Amino acid sequence: MDDLTRDLILAQDGDLEAFSRVARVAQPDIRRFCSWFNATTVDIEDLIQETLLRMYRHLDSFHVESRAMSWILSIARRVCLDHARQSARRQRLSIALERNLASVRPHTDSPTIHLDELIHGLPEQLRESFVLVRIFGFGYADVADILGCPLGTVQSRVARARSTLALLLADTDGQLIYQNHTGA
Repeated sequence: MDDLTRDLILAQDGDLEAFSRVARVAQPDIRRFCSWFNATTVDIEDLIQETLLRMYRHLDSFHVESRAMSWILSIARRVCLDHARQSARRQRLSIALERNLASVRPHTDSPTIHLDELIHGLPEQLRESFVLVRIFGFGYADVADILGCPLGTVQSRVARARSTLALLLADTDGQLIYQNHTGA
C-alpha cells in the first residue's frame, strides 16, 4: 500500500493531518490534470480547491482496492466537467439575453442594457436564487440548503426571476417594459 492510499484511509478515520498530506501530494497532479481543460490560472486554482473539497466530503467513497490517485483524478475530472458545463450554460444564457437585448430600447438615455444590470435589478431574493441556479449551476436542493429555505421557495423564486427577466426583455413598440416584482 502506498503512502497516499494509507493517508486516505487515515483521513477516512478523521485524521486531518493525513488529509492535509494527501492534499499537498495530490495538488500538483490535480493542477496538471485541470490545466488540460484550458482553464485560466484563476479557474485552475478554483478547480483544485473544489476537487479537494469534494475529496474531503466524499472520503467515505474511497475504497482500499482503488488507487488513491485514480480516485482523486476521477473527482478532479468531474469537477472540471461540471465547471465546463456551468461555463457553457452561463455563455448560452448570456448570448441569448444579449441577443434579446439587441432589439430592446430602454426608457433611459443609456444606449444599451447589459445582462448584469438586468440581473442586478432583480429583487434580492429572486436574484440570489436565480444566480445560484442559473449562473453557478447549483441544483435547486443545494440552493435551498445554501439559503436555508424550502425547495419549493427556491423553485418559485427562480421561476419568478425568469419571468421578471422576460418582462424586462419584452418589447412593445420598441419600448422596454419593466414591471418590478417583489416578494419572497
